[in-house]
Amino acid sequence: MFIRLFVALVILIAIAVGVFALVLPRDQLVKLIIFRDFFDVTLPILAFGALVKYLCTCCMSCKGCHDKKCN
Repeated sequence: MFIRLFVALVILIAIAVGVFALVLPRDQLVKLIIFRDFFDVTLPILAFGALVKYLCTCCMSCKGCHDKKCN
C-alpha cells in the first residue's frame, strides 16, 4: 500500500514539474534547473546501488541459492 502511494506521489510531482516548466516565466525556471542538477548527480549513484543490490541478492527460483542457505 505504501509503495502505491509513493509511486502515485512521484508521478504527480513529475507531472507538476512538467506543467511548471511549460507555464512559468523564464526567470522562475531557474528553480527547476536546481532539481535537474540534483537528479543528474543522484541518478547514476542510485542506479549503481540498484545494480549492486540486484547482483548480490539471492533469487527465489535458483535452487543453488536455497541449498547454500543464503540470507
